[in-house]
Amino acid sequence: MKVLLIQPPPRRLVRDDIVVPPLGIAYLAAVLGKRGHRVSIIDAFAEMLNLNSLEERVKTFSPDIVAITGMTPVIDNAYKTANIARRYARHIVMGGPHASVAGDEIFQQCPDIDYAVQGEGEISFPLLVEALERNIDISNISGIITRDFSNPPPPLIDELDSLPFPDRRLLPNDRYRYILSSGKVTTMFTSRGCPYHCVFCDKAVFGSKWRARSAANVLDEIELVSKDYGINSIIFYDDLFTLDKKRVLEICQGIIDRELQIEWKCEGRVNLADKETLTLMKKAGCSMTAYGVESGNQKGLDYLNKGTTVEQIRNAFEMTRNAGIKPMAYFVLGIPVETYEDELKTIDFAREIRPAYAQFSVLSPVPGTKLYDDAVRMGWYKEVEAKNPMDKDVNRPAIINENWDEGKLVRILKEAHRRFYMSPWYIMEKIKEVTSFKDFMRKAVAGFKLFMWYLKSTTSKRQND
Repeated sequence: MKVLLIQPPPRRLVRDDIVVPPLGIAYLAAVLGKRGHRVSIIDAFAEMLNLNSLEERVKTFSPDIVAITGMTPVIDNAYKTANIARRYARHIVMGGPHASVAGDEIFQQCPDIDYAVQGEGEISFPLLVEALERNIDISNISGIITRDFSNPPPPLIDELDSLPFPDRRLLPNDRYRYILSSGKVTTMFTSRGCPYHCVFCDKAVFGSKWRARSAANVLDEIELVSKDYGINSIIFYDDLFTLDKKRVLEICQGIIDRELQIEWKCEGRVNLADKETLTLMKKAGCSMTAYGVESGNQKGLDYLNKGTTVEQIRNAFEMTRNAGIKPMAYFVLGIPVETYEDELKTIDFAREIRPAYAQFSVLSPVPGTKLYDDAVRMGWYKEVEAKNPMDKDVNRPAIINENWDEGKLVRILKEAHRRFYMSPWYIMEKIKEVTSFKDFMRKAVAGFKLFMWYLKSTTSKRQND
C-alpha cells in the first residue's frame, strides 16, 4: 500500500521559533516500512506549505491511504488537510491526541474522515492498513473507530525497545529548530506515560503507566542521529525523563563513554532532583532541565494535584544551577483557587528562583483531563484571547470564575512577562551569557519579538476597553 502520513500546515506562513519533528508519524512510518509498505511523510508545518502546495504534493504521491495527525488546539487545520486529501486517496485516517479524546465525534466534526485511531498507533494502524489492503474485516482491530463501531485502544506497549527508531529519512531534518537550542536539532522519546496525576495533563495517548526504553536502546538512537544526521542538539520529549535515577545515570555515562558530542534538554520534576544525577547530566551534555513549577503558592500546587512543595521547587532550582545546568520553569496563570494578588506572588517567586527561562501560560482545561471535566461541570469553561507569545491557538481554553475574567487573565499574563523578562537582572544575565555575535543576535531577536508581543497585547487591550 502507498501510505502518506501528514503533519498539517500552519495557520499562518510565518517563521516559527519552535519547529520539531512529528515523531508520532515517524514511528508509524518506520513500522510500516518494515512491513513492506511504501511510505512518505509530508511535514507541512515544517515546510510551511499552504493548502494549495499541500494539495499538489498529495496529488503527486497518489496515495492509497492518507493518515493525518491532529491535536485539539489546531484540529481545524487537520480537517482542512483531510478535505484536500479526500480527492486523491481511497482512505482517510485521523490519529493523534484529538482522535483519542474525541472518539466517534470526529466523524461529525469532519465528514471526510473514514477511520480514526485511538491510543498508541504502532500496533493498530499497521493492522488497519493491511486489512484495507486485503479488503478484510476491520471490526476486531483494537483502537479503530468508524461511523459504525468504536473499539477501545489496544494495551499500552510495554516493550518500547521492540519499536524501530522513528524514520527520520522521510523528514525535512534541516528545517527543525528550537529557540533554546543551538545547532541541528531533533527530538526523542525515551519513555512514555507519567505516573503523576496533575489535573490539567492529557494522557489520552500515552496513559499514566510510565514505560521506559533501556539505556542501551536510547544510546543507540542518540549515536544514530549524531553520526548519520549530524545532529548535535536533542530535546528529550518525555513527560518525565528523570523518573528512574538508575536509568538516567546509565544514559549519561553511556553518552560519556561513547564520546557522543551532543547537548540536550529534558523534562524533570522538582521532587526528584538530586545533586549526583544533575552533576552527571551536566558532564553528559545536559544544558537545560525544565520543571513544571506551575505556581508559587502551595494552595495552587495542591489544587493542581502536583504533589510538590514550594520548598522542593526552591531546592531543585538551586541544585540545578549549582550543577551548571540552566533550569527552565513552566508556570500556569488563572488557577481558579488563586486570586490576581496570589499570582503576583507567583511572578515574584519566579524572580526569586531565577530560571534561565520561564514560560507563563493561562491554565487550559483541555478535553480528556480532570480539569476540563470540572470546568464544564462548574460552568467555568470559556475560550479567550489570553495567549502568550508562543501560543498558536486561535483562542485558548481558560477558566472563568469569581476570581478570573478574560481581562484579568490578559493582564496577569502581560504582567508576568513584563516583570520577569524586562527586569534589569534578567537582561544583564542574558548579556553576560553571550558567546558570539550570532548568539547576541539570536537573543536580541527573541527579546524584540517578546517586546513587540507586549506592545501588541497592550494596544489590543486598550482598543477593547
